[in-house]
Amino acid sequence: MGSMAMAAGSQTDVHAASPRARMPKLLRATWLAVLGMSAFFVALTLSYFARNRLTINWLSPHLVDILSANTALLLASSLALVRGRLFLRANQIQATLRWLIIAFGFGLSFLIGQAYAWRTLIAAGVYIYDRPNSAFFYLVTAFHAAHLLIGLAILSWPLAAAWRGHLRPERRLSLDIASVVWHLLDFTWIYIYLALLLYR
Repeated sequence: MGSMAMAAGSQTDVHAASPRARMPKLLRATWLAVLGMSAFFVALTLSYFARNRLTINWLSPHLVDILSANTALLLASSLALVRGRLFLRANQIQATLRWLIIAFGFGLSFLIGQAYAWRTLIAAGVYIYDRPNSAFFYLVTAFHAAHLLIGLAILSWPLAAAWRGHLRPERRLSLDIASVVWHLLDFTWIYIYLALLLYR
C-alpha cells in the first residue's frame, strides 16, 4: 500500500515537473501567437517573391545603411531585455528597471529609424505603387512596425510593474511574455532585413 502511494506521488511530481505543467497557459498562448506571426511574415515574403518579379539594385546604399542601423538598434534592444531578465533573477529590481527602459528606448528608436527610411524613399520619389520592390518594402515594414508597436505596449507591462516595485523573480510572467514577443519580433525583422538585402 505504501509503495503504491509512493508511486502515485512520484507520478504526480513528474507531471508537475513537466515543461507543459510549468509553463503558464498565457505564456503558451503567446508562443503560439508569435510563431503564427512569424509564419505569416515568411509566407508573405515567399508568396511575394513567387508572384512578382523583383528587380535587383533598387535599394540605395544610403537606405541600406539606415536599415542596417535600425537592425543594430533592435538587436541592442533584445540584448538589453536579456540583461533585464538576468538582473531580475538576481532580484536587482532597480537594475532590471534600468535595462527595461533601455530596451524600450532602443525599440522606439528602431521605429523612428524605420519612419526615416520611409521618408528617404518618399523623398527619392519612390512610392508604394511604383514597382514591386517598393510595394513589398512598404507592405512588409509597415506590418512589422505595427506588430512592434504592439510589442512595445506589451513591454510597457513589466516596465510599469518594475517602476511600481511589483516585479519580482517569482512574479515575472509579464516579463516572460514580453521577452517572447520581443525576441520573435527581432528574429522576424532579421529575416525581413536579409530578404531585402537579397533583392537590394
